[in-house]
Amino acid sequence: MNRFRGFILCSVLLSVSTTSFGRIWRVYQDGSGDIPTIQAGIDTASSGDTVLVSPGTFNEQINFRGKGIVVKSDLGPSGTIIDASPIGGDVVTFSSGETRSAVLSGFKITGGSRGILIAESQPTILNNVISGNAGATEGAGICCGGADVGSGPWKPLISGNVISSNIAQWNGGGVCVFQVMVPEILNNEIKGNTASLGDGGGIWYLSFFDGGVIRGNILSDNFAGDHGGGFYAGSSLLGSLVQFDCSWNLVVNNTANGREATGNSGGGLWMWETSATVSNNTIVSNTGNGPWDDYGGGVVLDDAGTPIIERNIIALSSKGGGLWCGDGATPVIMNNLAWQNVGSDGVGTCADWWMANGNVIADPQFCDVSSGNFYLAENSPAFTHPSGPLGALIIPGCAPIRIKTASWGTMKARYIK
Repeated sequence: MNRFRGFILCSVLLSVSTTSFGRIWRVYQDGSGDIPTIQAGIDTASSGDTVLVSPGTFNEQINFRGKGIVVKSDLGPSGTIIDASPIGGDVVTFSSGETRSAVLSGFKITGGSRGILIAESQPTILNNVISGNAGATEGAGICCGGADVGSGPWKPLISGNVISSNIAQWNGGGVCVFQVMVPEILNNEIKGNTASLGDGGGIWYLSFFDGGVIRGNILSDNFAGDHGGGFYAGSSLLGSLVQFDCSWNLVVNNTANGREATGNSGGGLWMWETSATVSNNTIVSNTGNGPWDDYGGGVVLDDAGTPIIERNIIALSSKGGGLWCGDGATPVIMNNLAWQNVGSDGVGTCADWWMANGNVIADPQFCDVSSGNFYLAENSPAFTHPSGPLGALIIPGCAPIRIKTASWGTMKARYIK
């Protein structure tokens, strides 16, 4: 997956300068700075100030206390660590109505039951590594939520982070979005997270409000005990549809263990009661486990709603099929490409989705799946589709690949189930 860090960084370039109209408060590991700890810096700083932290490990929990300040590391997350393992709980907290002028940038956040808690606030979380947090019920990496509907919507910005190896007891191993939140989740690498018993190994998204954006992320190797190995999304209000944008994401090697009582799993994406736009995603090599092979390996669209599913590549699901629809979902499915999804390319009420509306079955010509290279060869049919390039990675990654002609026996084995 390291080769895709360039994809993340080139998609959106965001930076936080140490230049400020306010004061810069320096923090050193040995306590010899302007103030002795990061929290002391926050408590002392005024809006517009910067708390600049030198390399080292800081065994703290920090709370922004409503301040519009920048808390930034001097040299980045590889050398500047906030580790709450001696303490536990939430490592970083925003719970006093912070705005996007409250910025956390350039740290490794680890050792808590949860890395970052955002409660009825909308800070900027930029270029951090949030890893090794475990035990929270929801959102072991980052949890954004709140129950006061009248206070929302809140719009935090979560961009350019690596969110990895976090374990939630139930939902949202990597990121939790709940009720009053409509975040922008942009250009993050969300990998190897676990929702042990519930939904959304990478992201669990359940909102009252329209307008969230999940764009340009890599969702890889995440696990959910029930639905949505990579991404789970729906409405917090039963019977109401929620709208959001899920686009330009690479969703690869995620797994969901759907229980028999639920009837589906959604290894890559699982969505219900949405009017979402799901476009230009590359959804590859995901696994939708269940007692049978038709639980939805790539994408599940469940319950009411008419989401738009367009210009995606859904390929190589190892179990569960490519695209599953049911329980009243009426999606608009157009201009997508499917290829070799075990359990059929279409399952449920959209079993034949690939037969019309510009949808095609064709080898997308990935450069090298075995090494995790999901860029496309120059001769990929995704580049010549009439609706424009399909999938998330629209710059060729290798020279043309010779297309092998399938035998009649191979074709019968694929289409006769």
